[in-house]
Amino acid sequence: MSSILNTSTTITTITPLGPHVTLQQALTFLHTNEKMLALNPILKSHKLLPEESSIAFFSRVPDEQKPPATGDFDGVIPVFEIVEAMESGTAEGEAQSGSWRGGWASRFVPDTITYESSIQNTPSGMVSITHAPMGVNSITTWVVREATPEEGQGLVLEKTGKVTSNRMLMTFIKTTLQQSYEKLSEDFVAALDRDIAAQKGIEKAT
Repeated sequence: MSSILNTSTTITTITPLGPHVTLQQALTFLHTNEKMLALNPILKSHKLLPEESSIAFFSRVPDEQKPPATGDFDGVIPVFEIVEAMESGTAEGEAQSGSWRGGWASRFVPDTITYESSIQNTPSGMVSITHAPMGVNSITTWVVREATPEEGQGLVLEKTGKVTSNRMLMTFIKTTLQQSYEKLSEDFVAALDRDIAAQKGIEKAT
């Protein structure tokens, strides 16, 4: 029955990284949980859940949606409890924030919500899975790779997000999903540039 009531949509964004960015710099940022969590401007709080929570979390994820155990964590993938607080209280504000929720949430959920999200490092980037309120689930894959000839030169960030929900909610989710995913990619690039600049400043001072 769930396959009849639920539906999925997939969004892919490809964002160029600056010519000064190296693969190692991009992967180091992606593999730093605190920095990735900080990309969410409406994050109110977060905490790392105990290992048994990770086991329970992935027991609810279909086998085909589980990321491969090829990251820095041997068998236990970190799962965080995240609390979001919508500051602007508007659909437009949520889309602009880059939140996975997008503007649909203002119609259905409170201004503050709590959900669980896993983060796993991979050799080419990172995979996160989110179990959200009202049965909305998402899987986001971040990959740093060389640009194709059509995409230009240097490195690009390819981000693919698959969101699953019941069909009624998906109607509203789709209205701002592309915009929110693009904003999150742009925020990543900006934060990475700031991080690289700060690191260079430290190196010059030492």
